[in-house]
Amino acid sequence: MGVFRVEIKVRNWQNRFLPPHERGKDVVCQALVDTGAVELCLPVELVAELKLVDLGQVRAYTADGSEHRYRVMGIGEVEVQGRTCQVRIIELPPGAEPLLGAVPLEVMDWHISPQERRLVPNPRSPEEPLLPLVGYT
Repeated sequence: MGVFRVEIKVRNWQNRFLPPHERGKDVVCQALVDTGAVELCLPVELVAELKLVDLGQVRAYTADGSEHRYRVMGIGEVEVQGRTCQVRIIELPPGAEPLLGAVPLEVMDWHISPQERRLVPNPRSPEEPLLPLVGYT
């Protein structure tokens, strides 16, 4: 699959509950669409702008196969091409490229068009996300 980026807008989901002086700024950036990544990952400088809260750590491996511990930084609301979802955000080192992983892509019901290098809506439900609840009948 070809590498491509999309514009994302991220806001601190907790802003709605915080007094104005404690709210983070919304962040707009280009993110690498990476189905090999699981979550939404942002560099520390963007996390700081969002004013996210440290929720703990996760153990993760990177493209080179090495293992690291990364901080889980609050819940963000990410918007991609008009669709939104709430996900936890993994903090990456300074200057790292933002990654849009499989979980937010799945929740927003985006499919990847490798030839066109872009996200396309689920053909079964192009107007809005259609989520599988497989275990429920």
